[in-house]
Amino acid sequence: MLREDEILLSEFRKVLRSNARENVVELDNSLTTKFDFQVYRFEDVMRDTNRIIPPNRWSYHRIGLIKKGSGEFITGIYQFKAIKNTLIVVPSRVITSSKNWTLDMAGYLILFNIDFFLQNNFPHQHIENKKILTGSFQPSIQLDDKDAAEIAGIFETLLTENRGNDTEKNGLIALKVIELLIKSERLFDEQLNFETNVFLIDIIKKFSNLVEINFMQQRTVSFYAKQLNVHPNYLNSLIKKHTGKTAKEFIQNRLQIEIKYLLHSTNLSVKEISYHLGFNDPNYFSSFFKRFETVSPTKYRSAFI
Repeated sequence: MLREDEILLSEFRKVLRSNARENVVELDNSLTTKFDFQVYRFEDVMRDTNRIIPPNRWSYHRIGLIKKGSGEFITGIYQFKAIKNTLIVVPSRVITSSKNWTLDMAGYLILFNIDFFLQNNFPHQHIENKKILTGSFQPSIQLDDKDAAEIAGIFETLLTENRGNDTEKNGLIALKVIELLIKSERLFDEQLNFETNVFLIDIIKKFSNLVEINFMQQRTVSFYAKQLNVHPNYLNSLIKKHTGKTAKEFIQNRLQIEIKYLLHSTNLSVKEISYHLGFNDPNYFSSFFKRFETVSPTKYRSAFI
């Protein structure tokens, strides 16, 4: 008989495969198995997924550690390469995706929500006051071997306890998750200096929200810089430093995601999509798309038919 974690993992893979064409997979609506906590080896999660996880959103906080191998992540507005000893935190409802995982990849992943702690009589403040779960800071840091080994040890304990039958296991699991949160927050703070960077992070978060609201009408860096009361060059360098993309590249990337969604999820013609997104010249629209995908919109769409 399959355990709950195995059932959930199987369902998770099926949902990702069946919804691969969606702009963002809403996992809360797609999965029938409900839970408050799970822990996995990351290589088990990636098995049978073609080593690609499409953009998805979930109401669970996710924390992972890469032990070996590498892959490419996009989490919120941040794009980064995860390699050995990368610690990753994806707060609830933040869109994330990954691809190009190497065959030797290995690591850990936990998923949890506030209900898990409330059910085990732990105050919710242990979760709500953690800065790394707010989505305001970059989602990954690089650990040294000593710190990575300590974090890996917590994950191993969580794996062992979760598969055991002890009646007190949930209490110990809750304690270990809190330990993981506290240690992770310290490590993130050491590298990111939360107090010093809080103003800059606030600008990045506001920029991300503005782009989501306005990208179909406003695509110039100057528009967003004016809304944020900063110089366009400063905004470009700030976004580049923290996300790996300039502000202009970030806006264009969001537009490209929307184009791909419309191409494989609607019956609108390429010309109709170009006008819908504010392109006055369908030829320019096609050349814009080809800059990112190397194929025309029509050819891209044909791959999904």
